[in-house]
Parts: sequence; C-alpha cells; structure tokens
Amino acid sequence: MKGTISIRRTAFIWLAGLMATIGVCAATTSYFLVRNEASDFLDNQLRQIALYVGDARSSPETGPDSGAPHDPEDDFVIQAWDAAGKPLRQSHPAVGIPRQPATGFVDISTVSNYWRVYTLAAPDRTVQVSQDMSVREELAANAALQAALPIIVLIPLSLLTLSWIIDRIMARLNRLAVAVASRDTTVDSPVPIDDVPAEVVPFVSSINLLLARLRALLERQRRFISDAAHELRTPLSALQIQIDNLRHDDRDGRFSQGLAELDAGIGRATRLVNKLLRLARYDAHETAPTSQAIDLVQLALDTVARLTPLAESRGIDLGITRQDKAFTIGALADFEIILENLIENAVRYTPASGIVDVAVLTGGQEIRIEIRDTGPGIAEEDLPRVFERFFRAGPQDSEGSGLGLAIAKAAAERQGARVTLAPREERPGLIASVIIDLPE
Repeated sequence: MKGTISIRRTAFIWLAGLMATIGVCAATTSYFLVRNEASDFLDNQLRQIALYVGDARSSPETGPDSGAPHDPEDDFVIQAWDAAGKPLRQSHPAVGIPRQPATGFVDISTVSNYWRVYTLAAPDRTVQVSQDMSVREELAANAALQAALPIIVLIPLSLLTLSWIIDRIMARLNRLAVAVASRDTTVDSPVPIDDVPAEVVPFVSSINLLLARLRALLERQRRFISDAAHELRTPLSALQIQIDNLRHDDRDGRFSQGLAELDAGIGRATRLVNKLLRLARYDAHETAPTSQAIDLVQLALDTVARLTPLAESRGIDLGITRQDKAFTIGALADFEIILENLIENAVRYTPASGIVDVAVLTGGQEIRIEIRDTGPGIAEEDLPRVFERFFRAGPQDSEGSGLGLAIAKAAAERQGARVTLAPREERPGLIASVIIDLPE
C-alpha cells in the first residue's frame, strides 16, 4: 500500500547497516593495531638474523647493533656447536639451554623460563634457536586485546545507534496511538493508514471497522432517545389537556387530589422528556447557538429569580453572596442550561430550611460560578459517577431524573467550560462549580 513502510524491512536495513559499519570499523582498527605489533616483532627478527648470519662470532651485547632499541625479551637465543660438540656461538651465554641431539621442535623448561626450541643437527655442526614462551603469550594477549578493543568501544555506540533506530521506528506507532486516542467517535473519516507501518495496517483497519460499528451503535441509540422523546411529548400533552378538562368539570372537587397527583406525575414525565430531547441534541453535536457577550452576574441573578419560587416552596434560602464583574463569550442558552440545572439540583437535594448560595468569582485566568448548598452531599465513592446519565447519588425516593448534571456537563463542554463537584469542608453539603478559562 502506498505510503506504508515495513517495520521488519526497516529494522533489517538499519541493523544490517549498523553491523556492517561495526564490522568494517573493527576490522580496520584491528588491522592497524596488529600490523604495528607484528611489524615490531618482525623487525626484531630481521635484526637478529642480520646479527647472527654467517660465521662471525659477534654477539648482540658487543656487536654494532647493541644500541638499537628493542625489547630484550624478544631476542632469540642462538647457540651453535661444531661436530665435536664444542660451542661455536652463544648469543646469551647466561641462558643454559642444553644441546638437543636431533633436528626438530621441542619445549624446554629452565630455572627461569620456558622455551620453545628448534634444533638443526647437521654433520658438521648443530645450530639451536630458542624463544621465550612468554613472548608468544604476550603476542597472543596483545592480538586478542587489539581485536576486542574496537568491539568494546563500538558496543556502546551501537547501543545508542540501535536505540535511535528503535525510537525512529516506534515514532510512527506513537503518532498512530495519539491519533486513535484523540479521535472522537463522531468523526466519520477512518484513521489514516498512509504513514502506518505495513505490519500494523491490518490492526488499524480493524480499529476503523470497530469505530464504524461504534458510531452506528451510538447513532441508533441517539435516534432512539430522540424519537422516543418526541413520541412521548404528544401523549403527555394530550394527557395534560385532559387533566385540565377534568379539573374544569370537577366542580365539587371530588377528584382534586387525584388530579393534582396525576398532574404532578405528568409534569415530571414532561420534564424528563424535555431533558432527554436536550441531551439527544447535545449527543448529536448540533451547532451551538450564536455566541455573544454574556454578563455572568446578570445571568446568575436571572437564574436565581426563576428558581426562587421553587426554593420558597421547599423552604430553601436561595441567594447570591458575591458578584464579581465577569463577562464571557458564548451561547447564552447553554450557560442558562448549565446554571439552571446546577442550582435546581442543589435546591431539590437540600432539605427544608437549608441554604443555597450562588457566587460569581473572578481570579487569575478564570471565572468561577459556585453553588454551595447545605444538603447531604455526595459520598466520595459516588463522585466519579455523578455525571453519568440516570445516576442518582441521593436516596432513591428523592426527586430528580439523574439527567441534570449530565446535561450541564454536555453544555459546558460545548462552550469550553468545566463543571466540577466537591464536598464542603466546613460543613455538610456540596460545591458545584462552573469554571470558565479567560483568554491569555
């Protein structure tokens, strides 16, 4: 597929290049190091051949080359005898290596050293050349060290290079993970696979298929809620009309109590249907109303005024305690929904003779609208779930549909605001906050 790169091929190419580079560098370095060592050794051999060639009886201690720089341990021990066994030459008289009777190689141990000896036995004379075994061991150790030294130096460099290669290969996977994690379920386009490694393409295709199924499922759910809410509005409206007609015909008031209870039930059902419709619109990501400048203090005052009758009917002291000057840009309808749901929720869950205080605060780079109540609050383990739909943290027989906070959160998200809930510290109750970030 166009644009895809195989992780396997990329890793193979990079690693093959890295290993080839390491091999060339190691071979080149070893070559020069060993060549220098071998050059010194062979130079010493040439020197000693020149010293002892022929029948001259010179010795390295007294000969013309006695001042040449060299390691005495690298010297050969040259011994020569005539046919009668009389010594003709001793390069190092202090070294007592006995004469060997036959031609060939032999290992001999003396008091101070261990020698490798070659004897050439001829009819007229015997020549014997000996070398200290420690010289050979030193050569072997130096050769091994010189061969290993480039590898030892290159291993950390190769690890750093390998880490960079892996990071470069994994960068595409990291970008893919970020793209998938930040993707919204409402986006119709699939996750792009142009810059995805070939081995991951089937996985990304499966993710795209799963996202398509999830979008279809969410769309069916949204349509069901919307259609059900629309279908329920008509019979509820008809029932409300019938109740009004019955109340008009009930002149003696025999059914007043039953009609009041029925009216209240239909009112709750109507409010629930309206909330479901509103939530369905938020789920559909409808375009927000036109933005405008909003005076948040005036908005809080208007919302408190609308809910004051409800608060008075329940014996709740509802009011505004602080009014910092605060303006924002957004959809007025959404902010009305946010405040109305939060304040109404506080009023409904606060017991009689309780207090609900609203405050508009400005500080730093944000505006906060706080609603403090003296209700029972919310258990700490329930706080993470309070914004779930139909979740009710209060008693099951308490009022409310469990949708108010979910609607407030959806409206806040559309306006770029945040809604938080926290328990009060100084007394029982809850603090609901709307946080609006100010532009820098």
